[in-house]
Amino acid sequence: MARRVLITGITGFVGSHLAERSLAAGDEVHGLAFEEPPYRNLHAVAADVRVHRGDITDAVSVRAAVDAARPDVVFHLAGQAVPTLAANDPLAAVRVNVMGTATVTAALRDRPGTALVFASSAEVYDPAAPPPYTEDSPVRAPNVYAATKVAAEAIVRELGDVGANATTIVRPANQIGPRLHPQLVASAFARQIALAEAGRAEPVIRHGRLDSRRDFVDVRDMADAFLRVAALEHARTAVYNAGTGEPVSIADVLRTLVGLARIAVEVEPDPARMRGGDPSTLSLDSTRFRERTGWQPAIPLERSLADTLAYWRDEIDRARSGSAATSETVSLERGSHRRQRAASDAAKRTSPQARD
Repeated sequence: MARRVLITGITGFVGSHLAERSLAAGDEVHGLAFEEPPYRNLHAVAADVRVHRGDITDAVSVRAAVDAARPDVVFHLAGQAVPTLAANDPLAAVRVNVMGTATVTAALRDRPGTALVFASSAEVYDPAAPPPYTEDSPVRAPNVYAATKVAAEAIVRELGDVGANATTIVRPANQIGPRLHPQLVASAFARQIALAEAGRAEPVIRHGRLDSRRDFVDVRDMADAFLRVAALEHARTAVYNAGTGEPVSIADVLRTLVGLARIAVEVEPDPARMRGGDPSTLSLDSTRFRERTGWQPAIPLERSLADTLAYWRDEIDRARSGSAATSETVSLERGSHRRQRAASDAAKRTSPQARD
């Protein structure tokens, strides 16, 4: 059945894919966005969605978007989703991820019956607990990003447990695919390869540690998961994991991407990117969600990585032809110092609310 939906962070990585999937399902799609148009990630569906401009922490902006959309369900995706950026600017991460969530829930208190689906993270689980994590595994935020998600979950729980709104917390695994932020590992590798293929960087991928293992799920499979979870009926607040349950090492991700490269590419450890401590494994047991919805990840990791690489090739081609110019696609990577400086400048210029 078609619904009216409002997606916060609609112009971001996950939000844009969810908008496409929701439109394909016949929904009327509205979005809340902080960035100014044109919305690059929405170019394929721009004519079919209504985007409301506003700051996720501004009560007037959020309420105006909710009142205009009159949604049956709100997918709250807006936030700072890059752990390194959250660590570099904890105040901004708390403002967007925690205060932004509180602003959304406050707006929904006056709209009983409107469902809320909140995108949390698998990062909230205690890394000392044995994986795969179930929804009942212990929660302990190991970093700033995870701490903001734990706090936001508490706000969402209160809305669902004491109010008249059905609320669902989804804890996704590491999402990958086209439009992934360039500072997240799979996208960072793919971008370096695409730049090298275009002759705009050395054919060398410089990396941090490769022995950690992560549960990767394609963003398009996650868009399907969000729509399925919104259709569930439950009392109080429900929590669901969404992942493959099959962790893959960062070394395997790098190896796959190097194998997809059109030129010979070398790999080289970068001491500046290395983190101490023991290697970690993050994987999710999604049995509860699969049994309730029948959801199964359908897109294999190699296709996700190939599509991410294809996305960066297209972005760099557009930049070279002059049809697009963004800090992510036009900077040259001729040494680690210049790369780090460019990433730092981009982080300062970009609002964390553009990430989801």
